[in-house]
Amino acid sequence: MRFVDLLSEYHIMPQFPPNVVRQAGSIPVEVTDADLKDRVDLEDLLTITIDGDDAKDFDDAVSLEILENGNFCLGVHIADVTHYVSENSPIDRAAFSRGTSVYLIDTVIPMLPFELSNELCSLKPNQTRLTVSVFMEIDSKGIVKDYKICKSFIKSHQRMTYAKVTKILENDRGLCEKYSHLVPMLKNMKCLADILNKKRVKNGSIEFVTHESKITLDKNGVPTDVCRYPITISNNIIEEFMLMANVTVAKHLSKNDLPCVYRVHESPDFDRVERLAKVLPELGVEFRFKPDMRPRDFQNILESVSSLDTCSVVNYLVLRSMSRARYSENNLGHFGLAFGDYCHFTSPIRRYPDLVVHRILKESLEGEVKTNRLEYFKALTVSASVTASVTESNAAEAELKWKDIKKAEYMTKHIGEKYIATITHVTASGFFAELENTVEGFVPARTIEDDLYMMTDNGLALEGTRSKGRFTIGDKVEVKVVAADIEDAKIDFEVVGSRQLKPLRRKQNKNRSDKKVLSKEEKRVLRKFKAEQREEKQQKRNDRSKADAERYIFENAITYELFQLLDSKYKFKKAEKGFVGVTLRDLASVISAPVYRANLFDIDEVAFENAIVSASMNVRNTFGIICDSFGIEEDEVLVQFAVKYVCKALRHFDDCMQLENINFTKRENEYDSIMNKLKLRRKEER
Repeated sequence: MRFVDLLSEYHIMPQFPPNVVRQAGSIPVEVTDADLKDRVDLEDLLTITIDGDDAKDFDDAVSLEILENGNFCLGVHIADVTHYVSENSPIDRAAFSRGTSVYLIDTVIPMLPFELSNELCSLKPNQTRLTVSVFMEIDSKGIVKDYKICKSFIKSHQRMTYAKVTKILENDRGLCEKYSHLVPMLKNMKCLADILNKKRVKNGSIEFVTHESKITLDKNGVPTDVCRYPITISNNIIEEFMLMANVTVAKHLSKNDLPCVYRVHESPDFDRVERLAKVLPELGVEFRFKPDMRPRDFQNILESVSSLDTCSVVNYLVLRSMSRARYSENNLGHFGLAFGDYCHFTSPIRRYPDLVVHRILKESLEGEVKTNRLEYFKALTVSASVTASVTESNAAEAELKWKDIKKAEYMTKHIGEKYIATITHVTASGFFAELENTVEGFVPARTIEDDLYMMTDNGLALEGTRSKGRFTIGDKVEVKVVAADIEDAKIDFEVVGSRQLKPLRRKQNKNRSDKKVLSKEEKRVLRKFKAEQREEKQQKRNDRSKADAERYIFENAITYELFQLLDSKYKFKKAEKGFVGVTLRDLASVISAPVYRANLFDIDEVAFENAIVSASMNVRNTFGIICDSFGIEEDEVLVQFAVKYVCKALRHFDDCMQLENINFTKRENEYDSIMNKLKLRRKEER
């Protein structure tokens, strides 16, 4: 898959619209005296940034002092992006539409133009920068005794990296001497972070052990190394400090009855926990099932296996039982972190929900928020929550897909090599195994020559029908890399000692002389098993195919009808039509996603009325982007008509997703009919 195709598949726009480019070009390069008005001067406060070696955008800085009473005064200073990104400006509209920055190994598709993300809003050392600061007085037990939030400006004293800070905390003599002015504060930071982590874990926060991939590319984009991303002491310091700032801001907004985009993580689904309760004892893990499981119960499980070989597998199984974190205008708490109040506030350069939280927070700092503004913010938090959850999912899937592609490309140079791998999960047709460097491959059961292997009822293992030998989740196996398909991002292994697997995408030779020899009973069992698998897979394929078709027709209808509305009004030039079409198609995808997911996967993450609110704001936002891009005046009557059509079409899409059958022509005519009826009604009203 080409890079450009990946971006298109996940509706990621690599370039900013023309109007955003123009506005970004007019942004001042330095902070002015006027910008500093009504802000707390923190330039003399010792503040530093701590990020990765290759970081370009520094949106958070930290400070720490010890108060006279012995408590810590932790300062978290976040870039004040909203000072430069005003409501409904071209940059704001583009940021809303993008939702998040996308990190594709060595390439970043930013939410904000580089003039902001890497320059004016980036907290570079020795440069005055505007911030929103949260000061928290924290005692020796990790309890926030008091806090203060203010608009401020800082001058970061040092740009530090995780690697340097970790070495300093490990008493590297050279670095300790070089940064002697920072060493006392860094050691106090480590002390406070340990206190906060201990308190969080004690309260039940679930500490998953996960392994992120670090992929190194050469100048031509070819992968030269794949390894586990190192998590250091200093990573944990910043994580704990950002968590505290996010919690403090969420509590502040909640306490003052202000709208907020909360980061929520609901308790696990009952059925998932029940399945987990059946699986874990098979791995030797004690698990007492309760309908009202608390975070602490899951953390106890992870702690019990922390020193065992099955640690990573149990982490994986527990993680799979969890709900997915998302954004919501409702304060539902964060189950995994065991926080009653939580939001994202600390990364407004790369996440739109953080930017919305900043906007609401800053307005509340200036005095009582007026009723009309409260209503606007309530609608904004609904729309931003729905849209950001969709764009975040798209970005995460794109990032994972691109990593898998590069891993497959990397492994093409290692065909035939042998490794020790850990079985991570089992399917009816084989099992997946992960190498130490995080590369995962598939071992087809048909290639394990010594027996006929079938998946056990609990889904934990492949078991031989004769020998009863097992390949169980968590087992270490020696595998050989036999195939790597870059296009499909797939890697195939075989268990060492089994017959060789032919390369991917190549037809099997029916005249092979080395096929497994099966008994009549084994053949009967295999036929029955395959028939059941075919039936189950076919039903899933049918459901997915029908849902995909409904979504395709809906998105085509939205794109076509809105394009016709705009083109009939503004008469776009040939060169402009491509941009308008792609922008509208991205809009249609964002609008359809919540309804599609709710019906296909039977999840109720987003109330349908919230999807309607989000769709309405997305239409307005997208029409604004298009009009701004070409310097044309926005027609409010046209916008209202477009919103009305999209909302009616979305309701119809929701109804259609629940039907069993689909007729393409009939369905397309139905969306045409919705538009024609609206046009007729508008004509009669005139």
